[in-house]
Amino acid sequence: MKRTAVRASVRIGPPKGQVRFGGASLLLMGLLIGGFCVPALPFASGLAGTRGTLTVESHRVSYSSKGSTTSSEGTFRSDDGKITDHRAEVDPNFALLRRVPVSRAPWASYYVVHPARFLGWLAGSCLAVCFLLLGGPALVSGRRLSRDAPTPGANRLYRIVAGAFYGAVGCSVLALVVDLVT
Repeated sequence: MKRTAVRASVRIGPPKGQVRFGGASLLLMGLLIGGFCVPALPFASGLAGTRGTLTVESHRVSYSSKGSTTSSEGTFRSDDGKITDHRAEVDPNFALLRRVPVSRAPWASYYVVHPARFLGWLAGSCLAVCFLLLGGPALVSGRRLSRDAPTPGANRLYRIVAGAFYGAVGCSVLALVVDLVT
């Protein structure tokens, strides 16, 4: 009779300190991304701010270590005619003399009102939710999120994180399609 050795495989996770550091990093990234994306959502949809049009009069090129970016500058006129700003600026590069529908935020930032821009901000917001839901529990408990975790809410949280991730991917793809079509 032949004997075979049976080995039990034990999976050892990373130390709690490393998981907590990763959780803190994810939490910080989620807060930063969410801090930019969530406030822009109502302005990019046109539901908040002062609606109007920006007539593109020039372009401004900014240089950094990562390359150059071109933004459109021009005159903003509100739809009600009460506000005019000759130093308005939006990030995408539009053709000269084009009238772009924008929404002016109270902090004098301008957001292009367009479904593709709204979907892009929504995708960033979904990604921020994903990072926050992954980072928070990892920072507090020192354990990674897993489908097989023994805690009762881990499976539900895993599904919510997966939904937020797929929402971010879906909104990104839809934003690209809408931008190409319109």
